[in-house]
Amino acid sequence: MAPVFDKAVIVVAILIGIMAMVDTLALSIRTSGAITKRLAIALALFNLIIVFSRLSNLIQAPIVGNMADKTAVLDPVLHDMLVNSLRWKIHFIILATTIGTGLGALLTPTFVRIFTRMIEIFEEVKTLPRVALYMLNPRRWMHLPKYFSNPFTSRTMGYIKGFSRLPMDFVFFQVLVTGFYTVGVLSTIFAAALHPELRATAVTLSGIVNGIATFLLFILVDPPAAMITDQCIIGKRPITDVKVMNTYLVAARFAGTILAQFLLYAMASWVILVADYVNTIF
Repeated sequence: MAPVFDKAVIVVAILIGIMAMVDTLALSIRTSGAITKRLAIALALFNLIIVFSRLSNLIQAPIVGNMADKTAVLDPVLHDMLVNSLRWKIHFIILATTIGTGLGALLTPTFVRIFTRMIEIFEEVKTLPRVALYMLNPRRWMHLPKYFSNPFTSRTMGYIKGFSRLPMDFVFFQVLVTGFYTVGVLSTIFAAALHPELRATAVTLSGIVNGIATFLLFILVDPPAAMITDQCIIGKRPITDVKVMNTYLVAARFAGTILAQFLLYAMASWVILVADYVNTIF
């Protein structure tokens, strides 16, 4: 039996960690947009950052799928051993998501400054490809230290005390959104390993898990976040409120990755239930 922490798991964990870090940092773009009062430009930069993040997903997804393929053996005892090994591999991958999110949280104050500068650059060069080329120029990297911001300053920590100014229900839903998104693909792969006879059906059903997250995100999380951002831009709220909101959304993402550890088996069971229903009906 393959060891739990083999080369494939390490590669996937690193890629997932990077993707989680970038996704967490991308939340800061809304804050930078509010600071500069250039929200539309900020959202365009958000799309650019997410594209780089998703490139790692294209690499890691087939590797994780291959892990499930290797559990498809005829010996039931060996199958159970391989599935158990896969379960620990997936838990380790989710842990990498938590670590990546934590690193993103620590770098958030720094990247608020960097994204603010990127918005200014966009206004100068006019196109996203030119922004990317500008930022990828090694000569610019020498100036990065001046953007560094200590995440543990009294000002940053003070944002935690501003929770009373926010509708906290949407922060709670952000925890759920992150939890479901984190296990969306992984739960289908685990389900495919648990029931190899339904493997092809199961791996196509990530939408029934991610769909829950998408509904919560676009109905219960994004609208309040957008409203708070707009109110900060037009002066109805102090600009610190958008920083407080970003702090709590980042914290909610971190909590959501921890929740994902407990959602894995439940969502895999849900995928198996739907896959079995599809198999029975059709």
